Amino acid sequence: MSARNDGNASSFAGEVRNMSHATAVRVDTSNGMMRVSVQGALTTETVGAARESLVKALPNGGSSAVELNLAQCHELDASGVSIAVFLFRLAKSSGTTFSVTGIDGDRKLLVDLALRGQEPVPAALPLGLVREVGRASLFIAHDLYDLVRFIGELSIVAAHVAMRPRLLRVRDTIGGMARHGTDAVPVVSLLGLLIGTIIAFQTFDPMAKYGAKLQVADVVAISVVRELGPLITAIILAGRSGSAFAAEIGTMKVTQELDALRTFGIDPVRFLVIPRILAVVLVTPLLSVYATILGVAGGYLILGPEGFTLAQYIDEVRQALTIGGFLQGLAKAAVFALLVGAIGCLAGLRTGQGPGAVGLSTTRAVVAGIVSIVVADAILGSFFYALGI
Repeated sequence: MSARNDGNASSFAGEVRNMSHATAVRVDTSNGMMRVSVQGALTTETVGAARESLVKALPNGGSSAVELNLAQCHELDASGVSIAVFLFRLAKSSGTTFSVTGIDGDRKLLVDLALRGQEPVPAALPLGLVREVGRASLFIAHDLYDLVRFIGELSIVAAHVAMRPRLLRVRDTIGGMARHGTDAVPVVSLLGLLIGTIIAFQTFDPMAKYGAKLQVADVVAISVVRELGPLITAIILAGRSGSAFAAEIGTMKVTQELDALRTFGIDPVRFLVIPRILAVVLVTPLLSVYATILGVAGGYLILGPEGFTLAQYIDEVRQALTIGGFLQGLAKAAVFALLVGAIGCLAGLRTGQGPGAVGLSTTRAVVAGIVSIVVADAILGSFFYALGI
């Protein structure tokens, strides 16, 4: 190892030889530039000693550029390329340029592939409250835009299918009605009955203080028929069907089955989305009516033991309910089903690549579906109130 100073120019050269594998590493510095030359082989057997020699020969001062010369390197494998990666990171950490000379063809391709993606990634700046709110707002706006665009595409495809009914996959639609309707009956039955019972139980004592025990039936009937029946059914739909849509279509996206459909000229929206959404839109209002009936029946489980007859309870329920309130519940259930189905299918179509992509799409479908249900319920409630229904 030698060093010399000559006026304004300086150089530093270091050479250490691995005698068993005849590999030499030489470091020269002049005019502020560091040149590293390798003579011999850079393979799995020699790269350890070569890198150790290189570290010992590195100068203490900084350089304006780093150059690796492999013209005399007669053998290079994937392990030997780590020398280039080491120098590349050293140059980038010092803010200088890095270049490799003396190679071409397969060796140059090997080095380029090794250096790809080695750029240092700056640490992300901490997000303040304003930036976080802004990002969340942009994300929500983007999702709303995609949902509106997707519903518009659904409308066009549905109109096309309505004009040509043979394009509808009837068997898949009926199967979807059974899977997302009939299979949901047990959980809808349990929740519908318990919701009516809980409402009656919680309102009985306050109403009893004013001598209005029988009016508990009014509270149960109105709240279940107009609000809780469709809402509970839609939330169950989001958890069962929305997640299933996202998982099924997302898996097809990851396995490139959607690309295969497009290659054969088959529209995935018509082939996969329309049958699923049509199935849930048809069965959800029926499930809502079923949950409503059980919810009203659950209210009698509290009033019955208090001495009220079934005839009194039914008569009070009939006086409290109107056709408009019943139709309001059906309309809400249909709108909720459309939103949950569209969001679930859209999440599946937007699934990315990777092992966690399907799970992420499923989570987004459920969360976005429930949020959309609550928002739509508030909007529809205000709309029906303005109409006097």
